[in-house]
Amino acid sequence: MLDGQFTEAFEAAVNNKENRLEDGSVNWNFVDSDLCLNGWMEKLGVNYMAWFDDMANEFEMKETIRECMPVAYGVL
Repeated sequence: MLDGQFTEAFEAAVNNKENRLEDGSVNWNFVDSDLCLNGWMEKLGVNYMAWFDDMANEFEMKETIRECMPVAYGVL
C-alpha cells in the first residue's frame, strides 16, 4: 500500500515545475525535500533512500528512452 502512495507522491514531486531547472531537468534535491517534508522519510525509515533511488533511476531511464525514441512516445 505504501508503495502506491509513494509512487503518487514521487510523481507529483518530480512533475512539479518548481522542482525543475531552467533546462527542464529535474532538481533531485527539491524532489527529495518535497517527499521528506511530506513525511516519507519517517514512513519508510531506512528504506526511504532505496525507494527514492529506484524511482529516480526508473524516471531517468524512461526520460532517456523518450528522448531517444520520440516517435514511439508521440513527441514528433
